[in-house]
Amino acid sequence: MTALELIGASMKRIGVLDANETPTGQEANDGLERLNSLIDGWGTERLTMYTSLRTTWTIVSGQAAYTVGTGGDVNIARPIYLDDLKFIDTSQSPALEMPLGVLTVDAYAAIPQKALTSTYPSYAYYNLTFPLATLTYWMVPTSGTLQGVIYAPVAVTEVALSDTLSLPPGYRRFMRDTLAVELSPEYQVEPSSALRMSATESKANVKRANIRLQDLSVGPMWRPRHGQYNIFSDTGA
Repeated sequence: MTALELIGASMKRIGVLDANETPTGQEANDGLERLNSLIDGWGTERLTMYTSLRTTWTIVSGQAAYTVGTGGDVNIARPIYLDDLKFIDTSQSPALEMPLGVLTVDAYAAIPQKALTSTYPSYAYYNLTFPLATLTYWMVPTSGTLQGVIYAPVAVTEVALSDTLSLPPGYRRFMRDTLAVELSPEYQVEPSSALRMSATESKANVKRANIRLQDLSVGPMWRPRHGQYNIFSDTGA
């Protein structure tokens, strides 16, 4: 299905096109603007994103901060959400990918000496500056054999009228019915309760399909001083 066909299907759902009609040029352009506005908004909803991209780049010795976004040091679409941050030591064979702690705003602000250096970084702070986000390592790594690794969910991208929409199961109904509800005010149509329900249900189905299992992490302050935590005795074993 092309974006134009999707727009036509959405218009038919609210009864402004007959089965054998196609959108006019102006209707198609208006529908495309509405569709891309929806897609832009879905970029803020983590569970509308069905896959995660792994990206690597070179960490420069003594450099703490890196820009993230199109044209930045990490040249990907600027992610709002991160699934994970790690780094690779390429001096080992095979190369070793190691975890990083991710700092909140408060945790990064509480660090009194942000320029401290170490062979490896211990934490990373991701700041959603715009148009490029900023990723800052602490401590500042001095090794010359490191690569950064970012795992970030990939949002659905905006489209042109002739583009073919190739998305996982569930997205066709979700996009068609959500766009139909979005277009209704343009044509002074009140969407039916069945259409509203279908739009809501199909979006919930897509989000449910995009849920991924995650490991439970436990911060060091919650770990017992000796040994491991025993869930049965509520003590450190």
